[in-house]
Amino acid sequence: MVRQLHRKKLFIVTVESCTGGGLANAITNVAGASRVMAAGFITYSNRQKEMLGVPADLIERHTVYSVEVAKSMAEAGLRNAVRADVGVGITGSISRIDMTNPNSQRGVVYIAVRRGDSGISKKIAVDDKGRRWEAKERIIEEALRMVLKEID
Repeated sequence: MVRQLHRKKLFIVTVESCTGGGLANAITNVAGASRVMAAGFITYSNRQKEMLGVPADLIERHTVYSVEVAKSMAEAGLRNAVRADVGVGITGSISRIDMTNPNSQRGVVYIAVRRGDSGISKKIAVDDKGRRWEAKERIIEEALRMVLKEID
């Protein structure tokens, strides 16, 4: 994906919650990532999402576990990065019910990819089976596939 972004002269920004920066890590593990990585934000709390620019009323209306919030996270990343063309937002609950957020469902994650006026989003189910890192890897792989689809 780094090669494809570079070839198209595109920069990417990630805004991650449940993956804790794993997508940014996967991108920057590839040689040449500095030519395409604009920024990465970890917004694990609702408040941090709000500080980045996700509207509090959107979180209240749809809950943090929603495709609407994932889209808003991707858009907030695009607004806050110095230079970015593609934004990715990831939110969800991998292995537990979050009592502080209504609508929390264990193993349900939302991914959104934005580029200009277009974008794609997806709700996926993951089962960590006690291996949280494997669930994160599946989410990250899906996000990378979605980025490739959006830039092609």
